[in-house]
Amino acid sequence: MLNIYIYTKPYLVIMKKSSLFCLFLLPLVSFAQSNFKSGYILNLKGDTLHGFVNYKEWGHNPKDLDFKDEIGGKSKSYGLEDISHFAIDGYVSYYRYTVRISLNKIDIASPPALSDTSSTIETVFLKTIQKGDKITLFAYRDDLKERFYIKENNTLVPTELFYGVYQDPNGSNSVIDKNTFRVQLALFAQKYMVDAVKVISQTQQAAYKESDLANLSAKINGNAESKPVGMANKSPVRFFVGAAFISSTLNYSANGPYYDPQPAKASSPKIIAGLDVLTNPDIGHLIFRLEMGYSVNNFDIIDKPNPIYNVAAYDENIIKLKQNVISITPQIIYNVYNAETLKLFVDLGYGVNVVSYNTTKVTVVVQGKPTSSTSKIKNSSDLNGSYTTFQFKVGGVINKHLEVYGSYFPNAEITKSANYSTSLNSYQLGLNYCF
Repeated sequence: MLNIYIYTKPYLVIMKKSSLFCLFLLPLVSFAQSNFKSGYILNLKGDTLHGFVNYKEWGHNPKDLDFKDEIGGKSKSYGLEDISHFAIDGYVSYYRYTVRISLNKIDIASPPALSDTSSTIETVFLKTIQKGDKITLFAYRDDLKERFYIKENNTLVPTELFYGVYQDPNGSNSVIDKNTFRVQLALFAQKYMVDAVKVISQTQQAAYKESDLANLSAKINGNAESKPVGMANKSPVRFFVGAAFISSTLNYSANGPYYDPQPAKASSPKIIAGLDVLTNPDIGHLIFRLEMGYSVNNFDIIDKPNPIYNVAAYDENIIKLKQNVISITPQIIYNVYNAETLKLFVDLGYGVNVVSYNTTKVTVVVQGKPTSSTSKIKNSSDLNGSYTTFQFKVGGVINKHLEVYGSYFPNAEITKSANYSTSLNSYQLGLNYCF
């Protein structure tokens, strides 16, 4: 976001507020980790149990899950030693297999000198990506990398589609891609398709990523679409527009250009627009946001003469400072409560603010004949044309579209003078509409 902030006691103030903010979040985060959706599990005896599965934003393929017979009931944990398959209706499907897992690293920046063919055998849950009457495409991700597997429907065990990188022995600055997966897919196409020439050609251009492999799997299966099994194909990107009311406070240090300056306050509307990227649009716990905003702040700063000069009749100057602020604020949002119709979130952002100033001095004669004059002053050159600030936000989203929130922007330094400081902090209340 773009607003005006500052830190006169920089790290101490921000760290104290951040610590309190984190303490406030702890009970909310622990409360909100459940996201039970309708689904089922298949135990090792072959019995299907229908109920509700806790759908989490698994960064890796899960090793266990929480399951309830009834939505209001007590959950029980099931793992690889308990079940052979589980699915969450309309979202994901996993199958238990014992497979060979490659151990080579994929590091383009620092590839190994030789091709690494090391592997291990483990029992894991594979995520179903695309399924047809001939083959099924699976995915498996762990701490090392993401891998893809193909299982022919008349066989028992999936086979990994292999991909690797290593240094070109003829030049240390070159990298060789080991695209074994392309050959594997071409063989499946040749085996299962009457006219496989076009698809075989496409396999030679495919990248080792889910979208390319899912498309090829669908074509080998004779499907018109490559829609992943059980997935709604929701877009991970959404846009929003909004408006806010922002209240800002400007503080000059005692050794600044004005005698005994009092905090100057300004309130103004703000317009906002931006986009969100959801790490998993089916769950929506973690969101990365890029927000732009525009606001105008008008401050009145009282400039009085220092009484040590014993001025009998003095002019009281009102310095009118106008800020035009354009802000760009990357943010991380986490929905600590994540129901379908109501989401409660916390947000941490770091804004870059670009500012233009218009500064005018209005002179008012306090004693003697009341007259006034207006003139342009030059000392606004001490003000920075840009500054950065943290943003702390809490809020909620109603019915997936209406977002209501409150934000705090701690003190940010907005001057470049070595002799004094000027800081700005703000509070904001806003309303966004998410598309």
